[in-house]
Amino acid sequence: MAPCRVPPDRDLEVTKTVYIVGRDLGVSDKVMLAGFEAGWVESHMNNLDCGDRDSLGVFQQRPSQGWGTPEQIMHVPYAAEQFFTRAVRVESQQPNLTAGQTAQKVQRSAFPDRYDQAEGKARALLEEAREAVGPVVPDRRQRLAVGLSVDGRVEVFHAAVDQVYHTFQVEVGGAWSGWRAFGGPGSATIGLSAAPDGRLELFAMNGETFLHRYQVKASGEWADWYTFGGGGEHMAVGRNHDGRLEVFASNSSGVHHRWHESPGGTWHEWCPLGGPGGARLAVAPASDGRLEVFALTDEIFRHTCQVDLSGAWRQWVDFGLGGEHVAVGRNHDGRLEVFASNSSGVHHRWQNTPGGDWFEWQPLGGPSGARLAVVESHDGRLEVFAMNDDLLQHNYQVDLSGAWRPWQDFGGGGYFIQALRNRDGRLEIVANNPGGVHHRWQHQPGSTWHDWQPL
Repeated sequence: MAPCRVPPDRDLEVTKTVYIVGRDLGVSDKVMLAGFEAGWVESHMNNLDCGDRDSLGVFQQRPSQGWGTPEQIMHVPYAAEQFFTRAVRVESQQPNLTAGQTAQKVQRSAFPDRYDQAEGKARALLEEAREAVGPVVPDRRQRLAVGLSVDGRVEVFHAAVDQVYHTFQVEVGGAWSGWRAFGGPGSATIGLSAAPDGRLELFAMNGETFLHRYQVKASGEWADWYTFGGGGEHMAVGRNHDGRLEVFASNSSGVHHRWHESPGGTWHEWCPLGGPGGARLAVAPASDGRLEVFALTDEIFRHTCQVDLSGAWRQWVDFGLGGEHVAVGRNHDGRLEVFASNSSGVHHRWQNTPGGDWFEWQPLGGPSGARLAVVESHDGRLEVFAMNDDLLQHNYQVDLSGAWRPWQDFGGGGYFIQALRNRDGRLEIVANNPGGVHHRWQHQPGSTWHDWQPL
């Protein structure tokens, strides 16, 4: 067999991709440097289709050693995410290691000193990649989706750089299945909802495509992915009064929607709904079953709703100033309450009566620029979780009058967060950070919380 030829120079597209993955994961400067040292030593930052024994790709990862399939390893975003995820874990356990020593703990090379020796070249490549990629563009796509199967088991989906991954409780409140590759588009925003018969339906959209997959039977096997539309920015999934799902998606031309023509049946074609381009979306049913949609960009905030149960929509109206993220909850009496974050913290606005007009925006405090999750407690009080890159905080209504307590720290920072109420009323939250996906849950409905556990 001919030896594997390593090119003398880097592939700039590879270095840019590795940098983007590390940046979007929020890795430290040391872990980023470790990635570039490992990439230069192993492949001169090239996506090699050969190597020692079964080693492949920019980091020479081996399928036989649990790094993934050959196809996955040859997908540079996947390979980079695998390296960085392990390197972050090493750094948290052994923070005093150098970048090269961190790379060695991940790579387990027979020549452990080579990574630190490549520091100068790695720094030059890192700076070149940083300049080539340009300024950071915030990734606000929702990469997590959580839901309950018809039998009450929690199911979690995570959209990674290469595809969607799935894990679920094997019994209610019990052990987890472990993550399984689920296919679908890479770097997608995802949404999950349930059909009237309890079958889960998953939607995944990136900038190029929109795919859909659903359970063939409740708590059972899944149909294959199929094309659901073109690419876009953000999405939200609502459920009409009669159980029909309705999907909303934004792109540069505004908001579009598509809906079941009958509960669990075929889908109507996409129709434009207007509204701001590229908006982050939230949807919830009003007290009488009409859907209400909220669309937020950096500059503007707009709102529309169905005017009756036939599904006709009114014109969009201004709802406030622009911001970062938006979430909506439903109070015990059916009044909707909207939460939005910006650089000054979290703000909220609520209906004065079910389906009625809206109170003015009020500051709620909390972390700035936070991703938000809102869920109704077992006794009807709303609970809100707000997470930015540095911290996660928690707040809730102290009673059904709508009074709120001060925010309390609830964990470290991360990327995305989702919340649900289990069948027995216990709340559970799922969040991800550079170390992976984690969850935390109440011991009893309305009681104290279990410590964070990795998923």
